Amino acid sequence: MATPRAAELTPEDALRLNVLLAGGVDAVRIDESARVLHALTTRGEAKVALHPAGRSDRYFSAVRELLGGHALGSPGGYPVHLRRWTRMGQASPQRLAALLKLGDPEAVTAVAHAPNLTDELARRAWWALPTIEVARGMLLNPEVARSDTGHELSAFLVEHLPF
Repeated sequence: MATPRAAELTPEDALRLNVLLAGGVDAVRIDESARVLHALTTRGEAKVALHPAGRSDRYFSAVRELLGGHALGSPGGYPVHLRRWTRMGQASPQRLAALLKLGDPEAVTAVAHAPNLTDELARRAWWALPTIEVARGMLLNPEVARSDTGHELSAFLVEHLPF
């Protein structure tokens, strides 16, 4: 699915990303320093090495726009109005699943704090952004707190206590 900014991607990266997205992706995280996109798929984890042409910040914005166009039908990536809606808990489970495909830490954090978070979405969000803030947010949800994912999150937080 081409977007106006997708032309800024190198042809090789555009091809690899479109093939990856066509195969079905559950969650995405982008390691900008290593220049790698990681994807959680139904067949396991996949990696796509990225080769920024020009300024890296613009290149990664173009990658996120491609992901946003595919996941949300929004060529601009993670729209500002969605940030407000998801922070206020106004996103459906289908929308939450789509947000995990954007490679945007803000989107993952919004999913982690959503009141209608399921254990499966929590597992994917934890894979996408394993941070203290995400773990705390997800453990506020009783369904997640009682799940296997909740036990993993609790163990992580105990391991990272400040004393």
